[in-house]
Amino acid sequence: MPPVRTARASKKAPPEGFDDIEDTLLEFAAAMKDAENASHEGKKKYEMVWPIFQITHQRSRYIYDMYYEKEAISKQLYDWLLKNGYADATLIAKWKKQGPSPIYKQTNVQVKDYTHQF
Repeated sequence: MPPVRTARASKKAPPEGFDDIEDTLLEFAAAMKDAENASHEGKKKYEMVWPIFQITHQRSRYIYDMYYEKEAISKQLYDWLLKNGYADATLIAKWKKQGPSPIYKQTNVQVKDYTHQF
């Protein structure tokens, strides 16, 4: 879905660096429009929204990677993108959480430790 623009948000110009990622965000917007206008014949109700969720997830992941992994965008631009609905802040918060250490995961997933047959 395209970002929701309010009167307050539309008056403020995007921060420095928005031009660098604008083309990619426009591609996501075009893909979202195609997904919304796609034929829904023969699909179940929940199958109709899968492409929309996928594109929203990809767009949020792109912004997350640009800020946290590549450090290619500024904090001001990142906050502006979240405020204007380009990314899902709750989804990004889940990605920022740290899970168990890799050593813990590796030792608990050993197949030879299981006594029953698969």
